[in-house]
Amino acid sequence: MTTSVNPLENLALVRLLEFLSDSSSWSRSLWGIGVVLALDELYEACAVMAQGHLSEAAVKRLISSLNKRVGLHPGFTGAEKKVLHQQLQQVPRPDSVAHYTIRQMSALVSTDYLLRWERVVASGNLTVEFFARSVAGHLLDAGFSGQFLRDFINARIRESTPFSLAQLCGDLHREMTASPPRDMDVLLAFGTIPRLVSGVPPSWLQGPQVTGWLRAHGFDTAGVRAPVALVLKVRARDLEGAAQRARSESDRYAARALLATGQQLNRLPKLWVAGAAAPFDLNHDRRGVEVKELYREDRIFSADTNKSVDAALELLAHLDGSSPVAAVAGGWGAIEGLLAPPSDRSAAADNLAALVTCSFPRAELTRLAHLVRRHCPGRSQALDSAASNRERARLVGAMIIAGSMPPLPGLSDQAAVTRMRKLFQNPKVELDVIREVISDAFHRLYRQRNLILHGGKLDSVALTPGLRTVAKLAGAGMDRVTHGHYVQHLKPLDLVAKANVALALADAANPLACVELLETG
Repeated sequence: MTTSVNPLENLALVRLLEFLSDSSSWSRSLWGIGVVLALDELYEACAVMAQGHLSEAAVKRLISSLNKRVGLHPGFTGAEKKVLHQQLQQVPRPDSVAHYTIRQMSALVSTDYLLRWERVVASGNLTVEFFARSVAGHLLDAGFSGQFLRDFINARIRESTPFSLAQLCGDLHREMTASPPRDMDVLLAFGTIPRLVSGVPPSWLQGPQVTGWLRAHGFDTAGVRAPVALVLKVRARDLEGAAQRARSESDRYAARALLATGQQLNRLPKLWVAGAAAPFDLNHDRRGVEVKELYREDRIFSADTNKSVDAALELLAHLDGSSPVAAVAGGWGAIEGLLAPPSDRSAAADNLAALVTCSFPRAELTRLAHLVRRHCPGRSQALDSAASNRERARLVGAMIIAGSMPPLPGLSDQAAVTRMRKLFQNPKVELDVIREVISDAFHRLYRQRNLILHGGKLDSVALTPGLRTVAKLAGAGMDRVTHGHYVQHLKPLDLVAKANVALALADAANPLACVELLETG
């Protein structure tokens, strides 16, 4: 870890690594985009609104969220906050001074964003969650892959030279400067020659040319049987990012081939990125959507299903592994189909956010309960004999409130205990903050859906980052809908009403009620 005597710096570093990991659970994942991209998103939204593809209410909501974020951000100067606030009193019209001010502020802040954080941290003004979410979002939005960033930070940790969190911010800034987006070659190989009216294009590699390219770039050719291959040129900051972009391009080709010929493309299961030490898996990019209730209630192969819930789950599957465009359309279709009142489809975003927010305390406490039993055996006889996750979560919650929680070895788990302690001290305020952040993510998904289906805009600045932040949250919310239907026998909007009441009545006088926000009453 860092050499700082301030334990908050180590917690912040661990949370940063957690946000950069694809394997983090939904309750510990990154829920939002960075503030620079949020500025770019607003600039784009103002122009799209003038074309009739976004409502003024949607853009006003975006402005409200951005103003709040900037107002709380320690990296913005008072003068910068004032300028932006003044220009966003009304919805900026395209090509107006206010509209261009958004772009100017984005360009200004993006040039030294991490250096701003270096100064903030060095001054001692560090809030663990705000720092980690802000920096992780900024780096991922800028085009780095999470794996590259984790490798970079972990390499810094392993070095013998001590460093502080502020110094790491400076190192990351210099890495961004040294690694701009650049063109990279990625080999996509086929096991059989695709059906092509004019035959194999001359730019493709054939026969010995395929293995020749692989050898020239240092790859082992054993077991590679490919009569043809296509060298994709993608733009990325790092090798993992190049593989991610090549996967998306490959999926687009596969979709076109299926529509055009009725046949699947026979793609080899690897991608070879020039400059990499080893090939990447072709089918790696799941976004982490999980509805585990189907397994818990043994409903995977059940013929006794609810048609609306079942149809929504089929649509939701696109959010996990389909191309960005299909993922947005299918993901929002699933949410809207179950949770949107007829008069206001955007309300589905707030409705699902309420369900996910209510699920958060239980998810974290259940995980902590399992960790206590694993690392501190015999510490709590009641915990060992508890009959359900619900009961175990209450017991761990009581430990946290009483200050008797045993120390856990993992810093990320210690950070989770700190977050839950803060939530128990002021449940209403903390749950409202969580709900607001999650709601922003779902509203972003709805805006992307409108840009794609109404505006035909397939290259929105927030398309891919928005999917990255929303996928796991959507899975968590639909998991609660599924549980509500099969176990509690509640309609989706009835479950939303239960969630809204529970959140409105959350009170520090009864903090353990947070354990069962969707099950009381």
